[in-house]
Amino acid sequence: MANEPLYPGKTVGLIGLGHNGGALIAAVKRAGYRVAVYVDHSMPETTRAADLTMVANYRAKDTLKEFAMSCDAILYPTATVDAVVLEYLVKFTSVPQGANALEICQDRLMERAFLDQLNVNVAPYVTVISLDDVYQSIDAIGYPALLKPIQRGLGEKSMRIERQTDISRAADFIDTGTYLLESWIDHTNEYTMVAVTNGQDTKMFPLTELVLDDHRKLVEVKTPAAVPDDMLGEMKRITNNVAKNLQYHGVFTVNFYVTSNGNLYVKGIQPALSVIGNVFDNTATISQEEQFLRSVTGRPLRQPVITQPGLMMVVRQAQREAVYRQWLLKDNWQFQFFLNDKHDDDPLSLAGFVWVTGLDSQDKLQNQVDDTEVWTNELPSEAGGDTLTGDPLLDLATDHDDDQAEPQDN
Repeated sequence: MANEPLYPGKTVGLIGLGHNGGALIAAVKRAGYRVAVYVDHSMPETTRAADLTMVANYRAKDTLKEFAMSCDAILYPTATVDAVVLEYLVKFTSVPQGANALEICQDRLMERAFLDQLNVNVAPYVTVISLDDVYQSIDAIGYPALLKPIQRGLGEKSMRIERQTDISRAADFIDTGTYLLESWIDHTNEYTMVAVTNGQDTKMFPLTELVLDDHRKLVEVKTPAAVPDDMLGEMKRITNNVAKNLQYHGVFTVNFYVTSNGNLYVKGIQPALSVIGNVFDNTATISQEEQFLRSVTGRPLRQPVITQPGLMMVVRQAQREAVYRQWLLKDNWQFQFFLNDKHDDDPLSLAGFVWVTGLDSQDKLQNQVDDTEVWTNELPSEAGGDTLTGDPLLDLATDHDDDQAEPQDN
């Protein structure tokens, strides 16, 4: 992992852009760098400000090498690029974040083993490769349980098993490979700690609380989240331990959930920029993109400080017209809408964000949001059954279907 300073005037490469791609490109340009972008599908609305854009498959070795040779350093702002791609790029240029954290978070079993080494609470789990394994393991795991592929990937799905009669339906779900059978822990709240590390120093943003709908879709992010002091201290301790052991430079998140009796569990980690971290764009003294750049270019990290309490509401395509009406009315709301023709017909796809700030308490902000009824109305649901599709805003799934593998010669 490179520790040499990356001075302004150099070329920063970005590979694998997500919803934060445009904001990151703008932040890199403001900091005085040239920007080269590598994506596996055209994203003109996101990449138009870049100095160089290359569109090619992540397996194309010659194109990847050409991209690497044109960059002084390459960053991955999302966790969707296969770690093997980063291991190839590092042969030709610097990859300050390293690939270790990516390897861990893309493999659920490696992630659980990493968290077990840190001695934190995670949901009980076993690995299974067949239907017989599920039958033999379910008594130890208990009901309900979740059946998940080991590898996080594109368009992946999980299956919820409520009772023994549900197991037979897993025959069509288990194809090849290894799966994780995990206990479903009933919980009352979910939280995320957004942090940044440069390998020596770690700074944390204020704690955020997540609000999800009945279909596990992200609705709202609140900050600062109110939890007991001892629980907050434990969350910070765990986050610091993750930073010390992850062998990573950059922004990362640690995701938690809390049961009704106050037990704290770690849900997972993500070494990348997150949609959740966007809440700080209008509530803190520094954004996650600016802090990310500090961590990988050699600059000292800033301590984020909350400037005002806030809510960040997620706008889905089905809510766009209703949010437009609030755009005309609310003087204390900030809006961001995405130009994304690819998903305009999908009512659940991301359309933008709304930051609700400017009042003296989160309760008043929440009342203002609830009074609009924009986010209390039911969204169109996905195809049901026992199969659950993860929310790309929360998971490592992407919005397209190109699979990734080891780079190949063109």
